Amino acid sequence: MTGARIATAGDRGAPTTRWSLWNSPHLLLALAASLWASNFVLGRAIPHDMAPVSISFWRWTLALPATLPFAAPCLARDWPAIRRGWPMLLLLAGLGLAGSNTLAYCALRMTGATSALLVQSAIPLAILGLGFLMFGERPATRQLAAMAFALAGVLCVILGRPGATGSLNLGTLLASGAMLSQALYATLLRKRPKLHPASFLFLTFAGAALLMLPFQLTMGTPLPLGNARGLAALLYLALGPSILAFFLFNRGVALVGSARAGLFFYLMPVFGTLFAMIFLHETIGAAELGGFALVGVGFILSARRKR
Repeated sequence: MTGARIATAGDRGAPTTRWSLWNSPHLLLALAASLWASNFVLGRAIPHDMAPVSISFWRWTLALPATLPFAAPCLARDWPAIRRGWPMLLLLAGLGLAGSNTLAYCALRMTGATSALLVQSAIPLAILGLGFLMFGERPATRQLAAMAFALAGVLCVILGRPGATGSLNLGTLLASGAMLSQALYATLLRKRPKLHPASFLFLTFAGAALLMLPFQLTMGTPLPLGNARGLAALLYLALGPSILAFFLFNRGVALVGSARAGLFFYLMPVFGTLFAMIFLHETIGAAELGGFALVGVGFILSARRKR
């Protein structure tokens, strides 16, 4: 299903399947979800003396030099498409990078990482709704069944963690705004200019840094060069949840579409809870295990394809 077809000399032309990570959308999207889950856990742990707008600004700014060597050979070739499609590139950068992450970092100052992650589990629902409103797409029965199982699993996780639901406050509202912004980004990815993936990443990172620059100049904090822990956290955000996660997610969307790819956002609270257990020494109960099992059923249903 996901591997490339090759013919060997000894099979008389019969095709065989070779597994490739680049052509395995479900693994790519699961890895992206795990990296984005770590972004929320780390965003909660970053000291509060760094402004949320600065976390976002430095994250994308530090990611630029790491992507430039890969993007440079492609930018000249992609220039005609870049010139025609720069409004969409800037919109995607504002929604999926600058906007959603800045709102998430602001939310993490007012609510816990688990609560913010659980809000993100509504992204698949938002993607299907936006796909219907914007493009007239109707979800298939299998998609609805997968979402029902996954949503039930998320509810088990919410109910199984004391204090995870909480009351509706500014933090949860900001997390909801981040969720809607990310869902709109995933829905609009199909309209992106036809660019090499390295060019697309570099340009959206540059667009996000450019959009965040006015906020950085007026209310931001400088790069914490004297704080090794804070600098290491920013470098991880620039390399892991930024470059690698978006690269994996964009490839996954290209292979299976935004609606099916959106179901993998259900894995974020699962990964986030596991990370909290490992790094924050939190415990996990039967409700969480049951919730993870239901999310797994939804994940398998979303991953299956008709013959």
